[in-house]
Amino acid sequence: MIEFMRYKSYLFIIYIFCLVFYNNRIHAEEIKLKYEDNITTIGFGSCNDQTLSQKFWQNINSYNPDIFLQIGDNVYGSGDGIYDLAEAYRSLKNNIYYRNLSSNTKILGIWDDHDYGVNDGGNNYKYKHESKELFLKFFNIKKNDKRNYRDGLYKEYTLNYKDKNIQIIILDTRFFKSDFKLTDQRNVKGKERYIADYSKNKTILGYKQWIWLEEKLSQKFDIRIIVSSFQVLPLDHGWEKWGNFPLEQERLYSLVKNTSSYTFIISGDRHFGAIYKKQFDKSTSIYELTSSSLNKPLKFLIKEQDSMQLGESISEANFGLISIDWDKNKIYLELKSPNQKGSNSLLRHELSF
Repeated sequence: MIEFMRYKSYLFIIYIFCLVFYNNRIHAEEIKLKYEDNITTIGFGSCNDQTLSQKFWQNINSYNPDIFLQIGDNVYGSGDGIYDLAEAYRSLKNNIYYRNLSSNTKILGIWDDHDYGVNDGGNNYKYKHESKELFLKFFNIKKNDKRNYRDGLYKEYTLNYKDKNIQIIILDTRFFKSDFKLTDQRNVKGKERYIADYSKNKTILGYKQWIWLEEKLSQKFDIRIIVSSFQVLPLDHGWEKWGNFPLEQERLYSLVKNTSSYTFIISGDRHFGAIYKKQFDKSTSIYELTSSSLNKPLKFLIKEQDSMQLGESISEANFGLISIDWDKNKIYLELKSPNQKGSNSLLRHELSF
């Protein structure tokens, strides 16, 4: 009998271990895509000032995206206090145009600095935990979601279309981010606010998020989309970007270029739109589509041209539209005007996978 009880205890311990191990590894939330046609449509956008007109949501809704990604600066608090940010979220949530979109389309999100709570903010922001609670409430995050009881808002989703699948990796570039190195020549081209910092102690994602990301990138999917609130590929400007920490940027590249899934990046933040390409070798490259702003574009024609950039910059209001044609194995990356239904593309690039 004693040996039998020991055996049962041993099995129970193994069961608990496997349960905890499995729960820690499987984070993805699955989303079933509709099968009406062979096109999957994903919309995304950034930099929405909730005090300005929100009618553009009605036009975005007319495209019937399968999902829509709000990838940062989803609202603007008027100061560095948490109350102003709460009011900003409340204003957007009560807007009829936004409510109509959210009732028809699955909306996913991540923050950037202005909905985090402080301009260019990072791990030292004193209200980051309170800001996180506002985010979780606004996006109606379920109580059993891991983001409720661990630091940061990084998240994985999988979209399933018949026997095809898409992995969406949403990075948190705020909660753990070290301070960027301030420029020594403010407003000089390429050094506008920040300069490169090669410190091994600086981070964008933090230790735990890096471990999580490495595990997620080791998995096999037909298509992978990496979401970063600020830009990854550009090299030549001095605003917020991954290139401000070159060691962090190279660490990401080393993971991405060895992945077996077709991968590209989407980003926001810059108040203009553009597409970029990084060529790793003759057969391996990665693209990035930046979409910004939904309703707060720069009031002047952007003249920035990065060495990683393909084509022109789009300085008018825009949102991103990703169309995946499963029959043709094509991905169409587009920037569209949010102010016109069925508008022609402001920018368009075709990828094959």
